[in-house]
Formats: sequence, structure tokens, C-alpha cells
Amino acid sequence: MEQKYTDLLQKAAAWIEAHKEEFISEIQGLVRIPSVSRQDLAEENAPFGPDCRKVLDYFLERGRFYGFDAEDLQGCAGAITFGDKENSLGVIAHLDVVPVGEGWVYPPFGATYLPEYDVIIGRGAGDNKGPAVAGLFALRMLRDFHWPLRHGLRLIGGMSEETGMQDMEMLREKGFSFPRLSLVPDARFPVNFAQKGSIDSTLSCPCTGNLIAFDAGSVRNVIPDLAECTLTLEIEKVKAAFACLPEEDLEKLELLPCEEGTHILAHGKAGHAAAPALSDNAIARLSRALTLSGILEGDCKKAMAELCALSADGFGESEGVSYRDEESGELTLVYSVAHLEKGVLSVLTDCRFSISLNGETLENNLKKDWQRRGFSIPFLHRSNHFYLPKEDPRVIALQQLYQEVTGREDPPYAMGGGTYSRAVPRAISFGPGIPGKGVDVSAFLPEGHGGGHGRDEALSLEAIRTCCQIYTVALAMLDEIED
Repeated sequence: MEQKYTDLLQKAAAWIEAHKEEFISEIQGLVRIPSVSRQDLAEENAPFGPDCRKVLDYFLERGRFYGFDAEDLQGCAGAITFGDKENSLGVIAHLDVVPVGEGWVYPPFGATYLPEYDVIIGRGAGDNKGPAVAGLFALRMLRDFHWPLRHGLRLIGGMSEETGMQDMEMLREKGFSFPRLSLVPDARFPVNFAQKGSIDSTLSCPCTGNLIAFDAGSVRNVIPDLAECTLTLEIEKVKAAFACLPEEDLEKLELLPCEEGTHILAHGKAGHAAAPALSDNAIARLSRALTLSGILEGDCKKAMAELCALSADGFGESEGVSYRDEESGELTLVYSVAHLEKGVLSVLTDCRFSISLNGETLENNLKKDWQRRGFSIPFLHRSNHFYLPKEDPRVIALQQLYQEVTGREDPPYAMGGGTYSRAVPRAISFGPGIPGKGVDVSAFLPEGHGGGHGRDEALSLEAIRTCCQIYTVALAMLDEIED
């Protein structure tokens, strides 16, 4: 790496150290806003609901505070710009968050700072508000250092990444001119060179009988850790039927008497839909218990049997579509939200497919299997994969920078998680997660807490400061490489 970039790394590290308290304050300000994206609450100039409007206004105000041009992109996103916005490089983060769920130790939107561990706890701290602040501070440094730039710089904050990236689709439809090249700080280091394609769908089928309620999950990209249902049967009858279940399942079930009969809770382990092997889907556990016990009567018996079969694995085996390739790994397919209302069961799915798999063929095969099982498909959306060759000079430069800062030789990687790289032209996911760096959350949080989509989401300030240093130099390097 050239000496000028090594010098910039050192200068950025010193600047960030001098602004540590400011860094904490800016992240906390964003985290305190409960910006769950809600298109069903859309208002004028707030297509993703009033809370996303609040976080967008705050984001733009902070940009103006630091002397940048701040532009409201019709409520879909905001842009903070330094220099020529028509010939710019970008950092594209998202300011919406997944729903909170229950069982937090710390207030979800309290933005609690624990100085002894140097972490901030709160929904969105790491995914993706802390990285957005890192992008803002990178712009500040390159401006304040008077770094000779050939392009303008733009930090874009989106409003619906977690719910399908409709924000970027809307901007494309409105003719928005995206940066010539962007960094997306919503993955892990080093360079993410490939992302799987995705198929999101909603399934529905009749579900009447002695099962009168079933609820689990809130968003399709989060595997739920709680599923609950109500049966019109006395609790003693349910206990007797459940006696045949494996001990492993019984330990995760709670049976409670209620006015209608028996209320059942099934506990699992929450996680990201892109990594089903690391989670325990509560929908699978509850539908399995209801099916194996033989206690159901009516249409609900078939509905739960099919849901049990489909959710038994997270890799498309039940549907006959399992697949993997060397570069991007296994196809994943999870059933993450289930809701029974007025005798109809609705199920939300999240599928991420390997980059060498034909998406149209997969879509057709899934439709056939779901329809064979008795499901209708009121919604389905397919997104293409993202791929950038490892030999691309931009990948090589970013890899060298990462190695210089961390001393690690990790190769560029593919993943199932979807970021703005799939929705924005010429956008490279790069960080902020740093392998081997951060804090051990088990020292202050229960097992299963601390992750990006889980309870007590925790952000290591040491790690995000290092990210900010990397992004500052990355933008300087890309400014020289890009035409």
C-alpha cells in the first residue's frame, strides 16, 4: 500500500481517538429513534412511516450541523454530500431497524453505553446506525484533512433495507443518480464479492378446526424464538397428547390454561434468516409438536403437518430444491412468520439462493411444491444476486487496505445476507464486522443476546472506530482508482 495511504491511516486513527465522545453521542442519537420501517403507516413524504421520517430528519440535521449539504430524497432516503454530487463516490447505509421483540435486558431504544466494555446496546446500534456514523465521520475527515479528491462524496441513509429495499427501488424509479461507486457498511470485512439471490413470498391456506390461534415472528428475515397458539381443548387433554413428544421438544414448550382452552408457547433461538443453522425456529418446534401429538382436528391438521414438513430444515430439502455451489454455498429457505386469522394461515418465507442457480427455475419449482401442498401464493418477489470478480482492482485495493489495518489474510467472501449491494448499482459491501475484534458479550449479556437482529443488539465502539479509519482510507483509494 502506498505511503500516502499509510500516513492517512495514522492521521485518521489520531482524529478518531480525539473524537471518541462525539462518536458515542452521534450513534446514541440515531439509536434512540425507533425507526422500524412501516409502509402500512405511510404518510406524505414519509413512505415508510412517521418513525422513519423522524430518523431521516435527524440524520439530515446532523449532516447540516457538520457543514454538509443535506438532501431529502422524497422520504425514501437522505443524502449528505461533500463536493460534486453528480460525480461522487458513496457510502450507503440504512437507518431502519428490525422490530424489537421481547426479553431485552437493556431498553431497546435506550442507546445504553457501558464504558467498562466500550459498547452501545440498542436496536440498530450495529445494524446499521453505528456504521452510518462511521461513514459520516469518514466524510468529515477527508474534508477537514483537505484530501485531494477527484469525486464528490455522498453518505446515503435508506429507510427500508430491512423490509425489502423498496427505498432504493423507489429511487431508481424516480431517476435518482446513484454514486459512481459505493461502499455498503452492512456486512463484515474483508470484501464481500458475492451475495445470493433472494425469493420472498407469502403463502396461505385454510386452517380451521380446534386450532384457533397461531402467531410467530414479525419480519421475514428474522427466525423467531417464540411461537404461540391456542387450542379449544382442556389442558389435561393436551398434556396427555404431548406426552409422546421427545424430551427435547417438551423442555421448550409451555402449556397454560386459558379461557378458550389451552395456550401453548414454544421457545427457540432467534437469528438471521441467512444462517438457519445458527438458530432454532420456534415455528418448526410448535408445528412439530402439534403434528406429532395427533391432537388437531379439521383443516388445521393438514396445515400444521405441511408447515411442520416445510420448516423441518432451513435448506430447501423438504421442497426438493436444496443446492450449493463452491463460491456462495448453500441455498437457504426459512419460514419466519406465521399468523392464523379467520381460519386462514399466512406464512412468510425467506429464500436465499446460490449465485450459480437459475432464479426463475427455482421460483417455478417452489411454486409447484407449495401449491401441491395446498398453499396459495398471494405474494412473491425475486431479486437477483450480486457478483464482483475477485480480480477486480477495487476488490484488490480494499483487500490490501484491510490486511494493512488488521494484519489478517482473510480472503474475499460470498454470503447469503442481502445488503444494498443487490439493489444499488456499483455498490460493494465492506465491513463493518471485523473477525477477531470486538467484545465478548457473554461477560454482560445472557446467551443468545447481543446479535444484530436479536435481543440487546450490541456495538463494539473499538471495532466501529477501526471501521471508520478503514472507510476513510478506502474512499481515498477508490477516488484514485475510479474514473
